Amino acid sequence: MENFWLNPSFDQSSAPYAIVADRDGTLIEHVDYVSDPSQIRLIVGVKESIHAILKAGIPFFIFTNQSGVGRGYFSIEEVHACQTRLFELLEIRTTSIAGWCIAPEAPETTTGYRKPSARFINEAARHTGQTTDQFHIIGDTMVDLQTAWNAGAKAWAVASGKPELQAAHFNQTILGSYRFKKDFTDCVSEILELIKF
Repeated sequence: MENFWLNPSFDQSSAPYAIVADRDGTLIEHVDYVSDPSQIRLIVGVKESIHAILKAGIPFFIFTNQSGVGRGYFSIEEVHACQTRLFELLEIRTTSIAGWCIAPEAPETTTGYRKPSARFINEAARHTGQTTDQFHIIGDTMVDLQTAWNAGAKAWAVASGKPELQAAHFNQTILGSYRFKKDFTDCVSEILELIKF
């Protein structure tokens, strides 16, 4: 498995929307510096929601920061093993989605794809023939929202992961446009409703 991959099947697909999901705390239960595939557990409803996205023909991407590699906590091979387990639990082939980005850089790194960089979103949009404002980015941390804002995409926050983002939302300290939902499933349900109009 590669760290960065865009599915040739979605080249210039020009779908009405695209969905980008953070992994830890958004698709799977949050575990600090997860590196063991046995720790990968889907959040309720995620599998069904992703199948609904794929059925609708909407490009779906997974974008995850994995600074544990850059910090020397675990290897990129262990990250790939967790990613493989994720697809097994989702019961889809890796080639079913539009692409993914695993950013292994440590936080102090200024190059690469690490969120909040908009680099991956910009490249994914060029690949699918869309504009970044057609992209919906869903995540459980401020860095996910910042990535969306930096890319000119739509930002969605979920309450299923780290508590800091939830606290900031309820304290009304987040500057920037976003929508807040209980979890990934609620976000996807609302986004897919947009397709009907």
